[in-house]
Amino acid sequence: MQDLIAKFDLETDSKYLLVFDVDGTLRPDQVTALDHRYPKIDPKAAEQLLELNQHDKVDVLILTARSYVDIFRSNLPKSIKKYCGFGKQIVENDAVRYTRQEFAKAYDETIFFIDIIKDILGPHLTQDVSFLVTPGDFALYFESQEYQAQKKSIMNVLKIVFSHSNRWQILDFGKELIFKDAKYPYDKGDAIWDILDQIDLSELTQVFFFGDSMADYKAMLALRAYQQKYQQKRLKVKNVCVGPALVNEEAVTIKLDSYKDTIKFLESLHEKVCK
Repeated sequence: MQDLIAKFDLETDSKYLLVFDVDGTLRPDQVTALDHRYPKIDPKAAEQLLELNQHDKVDVLILTARSYVDIFRSNLPKSIKKYCGFGKQIVENDAVRYTRQEFAKAYDETIFFIDIIKDILGPHLTQDVSFLVTPGDFALYFESQEYQAQKKSIMNVLKIVFSHSNRWQILDFGKELIFKDAKYPYDKGDAIWDILDQIDLSELTQVFFFGDSMADYKAMLALRAYQQKYQQKRLKVKNVCVGPALVNEEAVTIKLDSYKDTIKFLESLHEKVCK
């Protein structure tokens, strides 16, 4: 932890960009369906993120697969820029734009399609599901013990729906209810590339990316690729894996044991930067 904190030197000409995943990185990865609707992080950590982001040498971003509805309901500071569903940017808790226009079309079409799926699943469900907005919402929702018994019948219905579709498919069939639009692939790597293109990198910028999954690893790889392609932008990259999933991956620079270490890091950095 101290080695990580030591990499921040406010006396140099560096600017620091901190990019955080949410689940498994700033909060536990295992959440219940109800908890999924209100993705809170430690209140003290939220305040520290806010104050770090107000420092003239530090910028904080959130990059999550969560839907914008989830992030509206979170306690992540409003003034911190957030990219939800990988590419929809949230500023002051208003959805303002996508990082890539072709993804905007795919994302909106996906949400429209999920509305149809909700109508199909309605008879199988016992409570309101209006909060289900993205594929990831469905995945976590059906991890709830309440719906384990009904999952088989629901999946059988969906299997029929998708049997003749070239556009939509179910990934990890029978385990998670996730839809993929193969026509417009877009992941955290694409999002990181687009985000960096929007940022002024004329100054020496040190990027610290905190993530805990293979989806986050795509962002880590994208950071390395961007660094190599645009060497004149003086970008330095530190990829921080949180938890065990990425510890052996080549692009990882620093390892933290769990989200609790991310919270400890924020506390220590805040004490160093904002004292």
